[in-house]
Formats: sequence, C-alpha cells, structure tokens
Amino acid sequence: MIDKSAINIVQDVDKALTVLRDAGTWLETSGKHPNKWWQPQNMNRDFMLKQAEPNEFYIALVDNAPAACVILQDTQRNQDWEYIDKGEDVRALYIHWLCVARKFAGQDLPKVMIAFAAEFAKKNKLSLLRVDTNAKEKKLMEMYERLGFRLMGIEKEDYRDAAFFQKGV
Repeated sequence: MIDKSAINIVQDVDKALTVLRDAGTWLETSGKHPNKWWQPQNMNRDFMLKQAEPNEFYIALVDNAPAACVILQDTQRNQDWEYIDKGEDVRALYIHWLCVARKFAGQDLPKVMIAFAAEFAKKNKLSLLRVDTNAKEKKLMEMYERLGFRLMGIEKEDYRDAAFFQKGV
C-alpha cells in the first residue's frame, strides 16, 4: 500500500487527463468497449472541459506522479438524478470520472479519493456524496458499496443501465 504521507491531492486538469487517458486506454485494450465518456481519444481538454470546469478536476499525486483523479461537482450537470429525487431539490457533491492510473491499481486510491470528496463536501456544507456507474460493472458497484455507498436505484439510459449510489458524510 501507498504511504498516505506520499499522497498530495491538487487541482490540475492536465495531470488528471493523463490518468483519464490511461484508464480509457486500459478499458479499450481490456475489451470493455468504453462508451464515449471513457474513450481515450475523448480524454482531452476540448472534450472534458465541456463536462467540467478546470477547478473541478482533482488529482492524487504519489511522489509527484499522477496516480488517481476525480471530478467533483456540486450540481447534476453530468447525470440526471430525477429518477431518484422525484422533484426534490437535493444538495450533494457529485463524483465523476473517478479512476486510477494502472501502475497504481490495487492500492486503495479510490478510498483516498472518496475520503477527500467527503471532506470537500463537509467544507462546502453538503451532506451527501453521489456517484453513478454502469450497472453491468459489478466490480465497480461492489467497490462503491465497500466504500459505504448505498444503491439508490437503477435506471435505463440510451446506452446503459445507470446505477445510482449515494453516501452521507
């Protein structure tokens, strides 16, 4: 495991993009057939800055090497939670594009990033963390459950069944 004192989480779009491209490439080469949101050719500034603001990209550096990234948003811009919220106005921190560089896989970095997101949410007076994933990705669903998230529902979308998870902070 990584020594937590070696991890530094900062805002950096370009370093986050290196981890996103690495994850997208791994998805593609492992036969997972990533959708457009994870295709390596879309892990660039033009595409990603249409999805998120520069200050929403967070990168975990391990001894200054890009190791994991996440996009944190306090709005539902990249996923519609209406199926779950049913008209209620729910304030939450939305987690998107959480991924780990392959050379750092298996070292608990998703847990580190979720802990960072929880602290970020508390500082911003948000009491919920929310994340969605493909319901066919059982390992991802199990990971979110291990990290304390509760499955709120599954909704059919154009290209997938979306699994919606949330966790109180």
